[in-house]
Amino acid sequence: MWRPLSLLLLISLLYGCGEPNAEKMLQDYTRRVSNALDEPIGFSPGNSPFPAFPPRRERLLPVEGLREGLIDVLQLRHCDLLPLIAERNSNLGRVMTPSQTLKYELRFLPAVEACEQDLSQRVETDDTLVPLLHRVRQILQHKQEQLPRVIWNSIYTSEEMEQQFSRSFEPLPMHAQGLVNQASSTLDAFTLISQLVTQETPWPDSHFINEIEVYYEQLYRMQSGQQWLRSVYLLSYTMTQVTQAIEARLERRPICFDQQPNNRSVIIQNVFRNFYAAEFQPYLALTDQFGRHWQTRHQAIQQHLPLPPSSEAYFSQLFDIEAQDGVLHRFHQAREKHTQAWQTLLAHCGLSVGQTL
Repeated sequence: MWRPLSLLLLISLLYGCGEPNAEKMLQDYTRRVSNALDEPIGFSPGNSPFPAFPPRRERLLPVEGLREGLIDVLQLRHCDLLPLIAERNSNLGRVMTPSQTLKYELRFLPAVEACEQDLSQRVETDDTLVPLLHRVRQILQHKQEQLPRVIWNSIYTSEEMEQQFSRSFEPLPMHAQGLVNQASSTLDAFTLISQLVTQETPWPDSHFINEIEVYYEQLYRMQSGQQWLRSVYLLSYTMTQVTQAIEARLERRPICFDQQPNNRSVIIQNVFRNFYAAEFQPYLALTDQFGRHWQTRHQAIQQHLPLPPSSEAYFSQLFDIEAQDGVLHRFHQAREKHTQAWQTLLAHCGLSVGQTL
């Protein structure tokens, strides 16, 4: 359950290089529909107009530090905590990356718990340890209270997670069904970490903790989050352009009279079969499938964590399908209108949509 990702999985993330570009496919699809309808359709998507990931300073939750007096620190030698405390107070410890901070906290908290259990037994024969036991319990409570904030900061202020929500110029590869499993495997590790705040999930073993930065490396290499955002935008843009063209063409003049097929309707049907059903629809389904898994995993990570106001607003706009100005709301609206436009167009010429829509 807590094993690090295999090297094979890391290498497989490079899968998709050299594949047909999705944006070119969408441009070609738009051109084919334009020619079939004899209706001009522009294709200049530009930059994705999605909201930017909030600045790091707005995502960073304050964490109350733990300060020990010199005598208290020396007394903690009873529990072998001095090496960990020294590590945190060293020059390198003061500039830990988010992943290193998380790794440290996952080591320190169980060490304090073990210290508390050890002292609880020893005070029965040595009451001079009672003040120390009281202090250790204070430290343990403090660490447990701060853990949700530490985990949030370690995950969502890391460079590796930040780049998942950057506004990329590259969409998801056209044939990359494996990305769903790859993304799930990576984010599942962070989901398990976030569940530690409930104190119901078993604490990870030392091997997992020591290798935790492997998951951060996996996250950094993946880049599929930002690619998904670009795919959603390109698909939404394309579907809106094509829908408007179909509606404008049908309003301008009939394509088929009395729903009788003709030469142009044959061209339209061929475009539907060879480009909509064969290329566009599978890519739309892939993007939708990846998005559902991506959304579910992030919601699982955030379920037990405190979110800064700006981050809560950002993820609502990104994942909430009911948000009127949200990314997924506009995506689903564009898809419904696009589907309806094709149904109307084919029915206009007495053609059957079939099961492809």
